Amino acid sequence: MFCISRTQSWPPSLDLGTVKETLLYMRDDARAVPGLEKVSAALDEAIREIDVAERRSNLKALPTRFEPVRFLPRGSQ
Repeated sequence: MFCISRTQSWPPSLDLGTVKETLLYMRDDARAVPGLEKVSAALDEAIREIDVAERRSNLKALPTRFEPVRFLPRGSQ
């Protein structure tokens, strides 16, 4: 069973833009397959909910936990 840790900050850091982009790809794929109309509609609803959440809060602007990276030429480590 999934349990939310109360020791970490709430709400969790989410990159809603990436979630939305992933759902858009999934929805487009589902639209191309006969019989998956309900799946496509459900993904549309999830995408609309993300849009609403982004408008209501600052979740879209949450900082990421990733550090900036620098790519070095091979062999220069």
